[in-house]
This record gives sequence, C-alpha cells and structure tokens, in this order.
Amino acid sequence: MNEFKGVSIVTGAVTETVSLQKTVDFILGNCNRTDIAEIIIGYPDRATPECLATIKAIENSQLGVPVITFLQKRERLGFLTEAFDKASGSHIITVDSDMALDLSLIPEMIENAKREPETIFSASRWLGGNKFYGYNKFKRLLNFCAQKFLAVLYSSDLTDFTIPFQIVPTKILQSIEFEETGFAIFIEMVLKPLRIGCRIKELPTDCYERTQGKSNNSFSQLPSYLRTALHVRFMPEENILKK
Repeated sequence: MNEFKGVSIVTGAVTETVSLQKTVDFILGNCNRTDIAEIIIGYPDRATPECLATIKAIENSQLGVPVITFLQKRERLGFLTEAFDKASGSHIITVDSDMALDLSLIPEMIENAKREPETIFSASRWLGGNKFYGYNKFKRLLNFCAQKFLAVLYSSDLTDFTIPFQIVPTKILQSIEFEETGFAIFIEMVLKPLRIGCRIKELPTDCYERTQGKSNNSFSQLPSYLRTALHVRFMPEENILKK
C-alpha cells in the first residue's frame, strides 16, 4: 500500500527564464513546503545561457526544499524518464515551465494524493466548463476530436489524454518502459498506466497561452501521437513494464 510521503516536482527548461522562476516561486508560495520532497529540473545542452543562469540561481537559492538539476542524456522530452528515476518522493508532479497550465491546481492535486495515494490525478482541459485562453480555435477543435477518438479507442471515460500535468505515484512512473522522447511521451504517461489498470481521476483546469519561449508541439506531431496511441493500445501488457 502506497502512502503520500512528499511529491517530487519535475520540470524542464530550454529557453525559459522568468516563467521558470515564476513556476518555482508559485509552487513554493502556495504549497506546504513539507509536502515537497524536491524540485527536479532537467535541461539539454542547447539551453540558452539565460536559462542556465536562471536554473543555477534556483539551485543556489535558499528555498527550504532540495533542488536537483541535471544535463539530460536522452534527447528532447526523454529527460522526463531520467527525472523520474531521480525522484525520491512518493509521488511525482510533472509541470511545464512556460506557465501554460493553471498551477493553482497543484495544492489540490497534493491533497487528493494524500487521501487516495494509489490514484493518479490528472488535469483535464475539457472537464467542468473550463476554458482555453489564447488557444488557436482550429487546434482546440482538433484536440477535442482527438480526445473523443482516444476515449473510444481505450473504452475510457477520461476527457483529456494528452495533458502533461498530473500527480502520479512514483513507483508507477519508475516501473513503466517509456519509449517516446518527443511530445508523444505525454500520452504514454496516461495511456500506459491506463493499460496496466491504474486508477485515474481527472481534475478540471484552465489552459493558457504560454508566457515565454516557443512551443515545438505543432500539427506535425499528430502522426507520432496517433502512432503511439495505436501502439500502446495493442501492445502486450507485459511489455509496458520494465524488464
């Protein structure tokens, strides 16, 4: 039986500076610091000097919680799996450093994890009348259709399969064999736990236009999302877990 013993906050940065600092400041200013096991920040060798300076400043700050920073070895978003393996908390929250999601949901995620430590609590942009701010209308329609397709494909009542904002028992993320290093890893983080029978509950959230940096998550990513969705749906369950 798992129990809540602190959450590891996982994020990454390439060009973010102000938004990264604001993300860390918001989390520490709105959460009980005794609930935070550590903050883990991964970055690639192409991170800008300004971003690296911000990461170093956060690492050297007297925040009251440990800060772990590392130069990633896996390409692109593959840093997430490296961060998962470094986590010491009982749970992990993955957070974008571009302020595109409503960080005020984090305290609620933590409280829910305390009550139901075996459950994954995942944010949903389509639950409870929430809103998209500054989001391309066609992209929003495409996202809506994709969610409906995935719900049918996986016979699930989830409403948002593609959001990288959730609190998950660490043992789950450390036990899964993640194959993707691009944006499709985000749906792997939902679909693979779903396939192995993990309980997932959704919490409504708003979605904002990112405040800093340029997103690389474009329409060109759609084939990889579809390929990953079909691959995970029909792969043998035993291949989902690390050997």
